[in-house]
Amino acid sequence: MRLIRRKAKTLLLLFILFIILGYLLLHSRRHDPMKEFDYGMYGKDDHDHISVDTDYNDPFESFLIKDLKVHNKIKDHTCLEQRNFVFIKTMKCATQTMVQILRRFGYRRHLNFVLPKGNNIYIGWPYIPEPQDYRKSSQGFNALVEHSVYNETVMKNMMPVNTRYVTILREPFSQFKSAFHYFNVANITKMKPSKDQVFDYLHNLESYEHFYKSSQTATIRYCIPDGFSVTKNMLSHCLGMPLGFPAGRENIASDFAKVQEYISTLDRNFMLVMIMEYFHESLVLLKRLMCWSLEDIIYHTTNVGVYSYKNKPADPDSLKIYKQWSHLDFILYDHFNRSFWKKVEKQGKDFFEEVKEYNTIQEQVSKFCSDLGDGENMLRIPASSFSNEIEIKKDYCMMLGVDLLTFLKTRSEREEEWPDTATQQQGTKRGC
Repeated sequence: MRLIRRKAKTLLLLFILFIILGYLLLHSRRHDPMKEFDYGMYGKDDHDHISVDTDYNDPFESFLIKDLKVHNKIKDHTCLEQRNFVFIKTMKCATQTMVQILRRFGYRRHLNFVLPKGNNIYIGWPYIPEPQDYRKSSQGFNALVEHSVYNETVMKNMMPVNTRYVTILREPFSQFKSAFHYFNVANITKMKPSKDQVFDYLHNLESYEHFYKSSQTATIRYCIPDGFSVTKNMLSHCLGMPLGFPAGRENIASDFAKVQEYISTLDRNFMLVMIMEYFHESLVLLKRLMCWSLEDIIYHTTNVGVYSYKNKPADPDSLKIYKQWSHLDFILYDHFNRSFWKKVEKQGKDFFEEVKEYNTIQEQVSKFCSDLGDGENMLRIPASSFSNEIEIKKDYCMMLGVDLLTFLKTRSEREEEWPDTATQQQGTKRGC
């Protein structure tokens, strides 16, 4: 009986999602842009409230935050939340979950996102972003969260002066296993079935790596261009370290002094480098540094890979090989793991009290949203020293689970009044 009820809830959820998406498709070509909207560029408008065209037909209209300036509780004071940010979405580091949080934050406040052209989901990745990779905007940008390679010059020219830069790292061997699975390395390199394909790959690294990157596998690698490694120093590449890709770019991998200098530059430019193994601590620290609310960092886990070797400890030989192969990622991770805890230490003793409260709230919301057909329609979480009262409705749970990239694209297409060709990528397609 419980199984039947669970299936019914799942069908109900899918039906509601189908209705919302169908509605968006039906109305996506109507050009009725929002009026009198300021995209959150503080200091450039005296108004404290956004006037929005009520004919916009937003399925999440009731959850939009129309105040231009929002103050939140941080420790023993209130402050103004920050709305201009870049999140470098490193590969296979819980970044899809993070991006869902960030898209929701921006969608509710009607921020202007840097969005991929056409049906793409990357902004040029694994190449440095170029204008052909993203949709232009007459309003200026507030946020960039889709897959893109960090480049200081490009992003400073693209984003406001007060933009905060954030990213996340994962223990490199764990990240490697996830990438190995996600990019279908074993099948593409035609590895024979075995008890430990990760072991086999690392002990025959050069031959498998060469074959994976060659033009022979180009048609089945989908988003990965020839010559690009999905197993070597991926984290460093996503953060823009020059490693010889694409051909002709400088490669500093063997120059320790240049590597250290580059990491120091990242340390200066990034407000926060989160650590995936301490995800909730990272989110609470992000919340404090950005002056956001606990509600803003509630999430629904997405895109979690399941594979047999996910939690299998690395054997010493394989780990040694991978540390030599992807040594820059280990240097990068060790550096920012240390700097992360230094930032936490500066927060004071109440930091872990807030993490504990956040864990409780996250658990409550997850349980509430998993029972879409049962119980009360509203979850009320009392105010505390870390948060105002939080109210979660059943239909808000839908927003937690929906991929908002499509919604952001639909909204911006209507407001910019683009012709169909304006959102399409011109020239040779790069990435996905």
